Amino acid sequence: MLGANAVPGGRCAIAWSSAGPERVVLAPTTDSRWDEVVFALLAALDNRLGDAAANGSNRSRRAESSSVDTSAAIQKLALSPREMNAIVQAGKLQDAQNVGDASIQVAASAFTGRAIRGATLRVVLVVAGQDAESRSSAELESLLELMARTVFAEIALGNASALVDFWRSHGAERGRDAGLAKRDLSRERGAARSLEAAAAEIRKARPGERPTRFGELVAAHAGFDQWIVAIVRQDRLENRFEVAAAHPSLTVSDLERARSPLEESFSRRTVVGRAAFADTVGNPNPVSFVCIPFDAGAVALASRGGGGIAARADAEAIVARLGPIVTNCVMEQQAASRSGLVRQLALRMFTAIDKERARIARDLHDDQAQLLAAAKIALEGGREEARGIFKQIEDELRRKTRELRPATLGRATLDEAIEREFRRLAGAGICAKLVHAGAIHEVEISRPVQQLCFQVVREALSNAIRHARAKSVEVVVERTGAAARISVSDDGRGIESPGNGEGTGLSGVRERLELMGGSLTVQSRAGRTTIMAEIPELS
Repeated sequence: MLGANAVPGGRCAIAWSSAGPERVVLAPTTDSRWDEVVFALLAALDNRLGDAAANGSNRSRRAESSSVDTSAAIQKLALSPREMNAIVQAGKLQDAQNVGDASIQVAASAFTGRAIRGATLRVVLVVAGQDAESRSSAELESLLELMARTVFAEIALGNASALVDFWRSHGAERGRDAGLAKRDLSRERGAARSLEAAAAEIRKARPGERPTRFGELVAAHAGFDQWIVAIVRQDRLENRFEVAAAHPSLTVSDLERARSPLEESFSRRTVVGRAAFADTVGNPNPVSFVCIPFDAGAVALASRGGGGIAARADAEAIVARLGPIVTNCVMEQQAASRSGLVRQLALRMFTAIDKERARIARDLHDDQAQLLAAAKIALEGGREEARGIFKQIEDELRRKTRELRPATLGRATLDEAIEREFRRLAGAGICAKLVHAGAIHEVEISRPVQQLCFQVVREALSNAIRHARAKSVEVVVERTGAAARISVSDDGRGIESPGNGEGTGLSGVRERLELMGGSLTVQSRAGRTTIMAEIPELS
């Protein structure tokens, strides 16, 4: 409007863009006589800007067709008088003169703002009547440049205002974010201090009380009412899952209902939840709970009336922090138990060695000394009598040597070694049978385990020959899961005291089995004695 007012009776058009779609304004708004030529000039200026951008410069290729202003703030591209006259003639602007305009003058230029990246401006002025006669082209070009600088100043001012508004809003938002982050950090530090204090409490507790303190602290920090802590203890042949501690108000029925989800949570290493237990007598509120695993077991956190499940994430974080303390405690207890077992087995082993030495000394004194005395007497008598006594001494020494030599398979298979021992039974008038339970094959039992199986069989058969007065013996070999099982049954008179009366041979076998993680059981009554060994297969 200011441009149009500067040239009364004419027309002013401004087209500009800055980081957005181009906009066009015309003034005065009610006069459209010059629009055909105005829009043609705007299009010519747009083409000129496009050419300049394609060439990588705003400089004109020919001085006669354009001029360039290289001032610090803006750069200008102006159409030459010849280009503007051609557009005016093509637009038949002279028709407008029939309405009383004595003369017409046109000015058109394009501008780019170097200080405002991406800002372009096209300005067209149409001057009519006496004003056209009184104004020079240089004056009109100066007017265009003044308008361009004003427009660019407004654009820059708008950008600055928008930037100020943005940073004011951004600063306020960042301030709120900083406040929230500070609050969250304070909360996290408080939670960390609380967890460290809880961890210290668990460590100060006695080893047997740590599962209880663990359950109490996890439930208290996560907002649950009740809790159950179950751990896995390593037995000789399998892991045993058992409840280590529980909230006093939980009933036996509650513990039984929680056992299966606890085992599932530990075995699958995932969180398992249940909506509610069924109501129980004297306990009308149902129990909702969530089971969370840790390395040595799982903890069930319960809440009466269905609440508490929302605190699952908090509970998981707490269990992740405190669970390793309980795990270390369980590992320490298991290590202490194994250490005690090793000491106990070592003591029993040395005791067995001493007993075996005493037995050998007694046998040498009782049997061999008597035979040597008889031989001495025989030497004083007839030759044939002496030969018979020495033959008896030789046989007895061979038998003793064979008994002292460890029982080994050698190159034989387990079946072949057992059948070889059956020949000893046949010599004593005892019938024997070997049975493979199921689809067992020798190749399914490792060589070291076969060796232990043979030692069990050999010792049991020796007992049957020397003490049982049996008529028949049955040996059963089978593979059950991760263990081999072998049993020897006879129909003899039985062992009067199976727990205390087994000889040093069976005691030695038992100790070897226990060192391997296995076990030996003896069941005996008149007419039936069964010695059964179970030996784990080491993976």
